[in-house]
Amino acid sequence: MDTSKMNTQEEKTNQPQQEGGIKKVVDNVKAKFEHHTATPGPAIPQDFNVQEEGTKEERHAKAETLNSK
Repeated sequence: MDTSKMNTQEEKTNQPQQEGGIKKVVDNVKAKFEHHTATPGPAIPQDFNVQEEGTKEERHAKAETLNSK
């Protein structure tokens, strides 16, 4: 039998095993980095009802006095 045909047949049979091995490695890497896929940003509760102090003019006046120092 021709050895070149055997080599190509062996390569074809080894290819799915290599792809499966690569898939396992990729899955393992994804599992390791899964903890790093969280959505960034602060945790803000849904009932975040903070009342603003004073009127708009009072807040601007306070900001101007604090910024002038």
